[in-house]
Amino acid sequence: MTLRPVQRVLLLFALFALVAAFGLPSKLARAAAPTLWLPTPVGETWWVAQGFYCGTHTGGLARALDLAKVDGSTYGAPVRAAADGELFVWDGRSGTVILSHGDGYYTEYTHLEGPVSTTRGTRFKQGDVIGYVGYIGTGGFPHLHFVFFRADGPYASNRRGLELDFADGYSFHDTSGCNQHYGTEVIAQGPDTTPPTISFTSPLAVDAWACENQRIEFTIEDTHLVHGFSQAFNEDPAGDAPAFEARSGYVELDWAGEGQHTLHVRAWDTEGHQAYATYGPVGYDSAAPTFDLPATLPSITYTAYSNLRLRWPAASDGDGAGVRGYRLYLGTDSDGTDDWFSADTTVSVGGLDPGRYLLRGQAVAEACEDSAWVTLQELVVVDPSELTTAIPQATATREPTATATPEATATSEATATPEATATLTATAAITVTATRTPTAVDPRSAPLAP
Repeated sequence: MTLRPVQRVLLLFALFALVAAFGLPSKLARAAAPTLWLPTPVGETWWVAQGFYCGTHTGGLARALDLAKVDGSTYGAPVRAAADGELFVWDGRSGTVILSHGDGYYTEYTHLEGPVSTTRGTRFKQGDVIGYVGYIGTGGFPHLHFVFFRADGPYASNRRGLELDFADGYSFHDTSGCNQHYGTEVIAQGPDTTPPTISFTSPLAVDAWACENQRIEFTIEDTHLVHGFSQAFNEDPAGDAPAFEARSGYVELDWAGEGQHTLHVRAWDTEGHQAYATYGPVGYDSAAPTFDLPATLPSITYTAYSNLRLRWPAASDGDGAGVRGYRLYLGTDSDGTDDWFSADTTVSVGGLDPGRYLLRGQAVAEACEDSAWVTLQELVVVDPSELTTAIPQATATREPTATATPEATATSEATATPEATATLTATAAITVTATRTPTAVDPRSAPLAP
């Protein structure tokens, strides 16, 4: 079928409309420029000995950098591929390696010795060593001459130097004047292959207890960029992304309350690597122990001059560090205190003189604040000689009759009348208060019960 001129025009118009709407096919689309990393060894400081334009940097490849080490000799330093590519040219006369990165993008490395390969098409990954800095063409000053350029065709003609943006964090764009960027120092990092690190600082050591609120701070470091972190007490703050986009943070113990706690931190870098670290356990004890005593003070009677075993209810420290023991006072002073110590809730004391005594105590905390002094019980100590004993009394009986009548016998055998019932009056032992003036005794000086 032959298309008329009008039909051909309409068809071309439709084709242009499709291209405008959907773009060119992918194989015709322009490829993105490669991501460049500094070609110098990772971690070393190098400087720009000659920058863009002027000197030997002229013409289409004037956007070039001459790089040399800040410390030590540059000669023999390894040179790395700035991006994935393949060997396009090795020129032994100038020690030049040119790598092709596709779609007309190239990187040039000059003044090299000992090339890893001279075979065209050899593949290199970013960071692979391609050769070593030599003396060829350096005028006695070993350095690396580096250019990133775009070119056309199979022979890379019409070469055009490009501005530089290194993923290590350094950019070299046109400014103005001669020898641009001269003196700039750079440190190669290379792609991020390691997770970030987390470090903690706090006045509170691990396994220690704090009596007041304390802060735990942490810092995240990465060879490239930190994305952020998540934090939690006593559990892993798991997740796919950080809760905070920052490189440092902190927590305070009173956010978690009393008790022992462990801080968990998870960090991310911009490449998605994660790090996980903990700090703890650390304790927080903000309140003193307390006694759970009855509303009415217990009053207990004891026999004087005998060994006694005294007991009292244990104090509680809640979620704090706990109770180490008790300081005790035994005497007549309602505000009395002493350094007498017991690790348990019971003590043995020697015989006390008759009188009234108060047992007072203070709970000693494992960490931080001790409890207030409280009266635990009242002791009433009685002289045993002043106790009343049981005394038998006379028994009432009826007068016997000479002859028992049936009525009397029946009455006697059936039901006893109140008058006929034998009675026995007895007095049980009772406790009385000693009448002697009590004498204060240091119970620790008396012999203890076995």
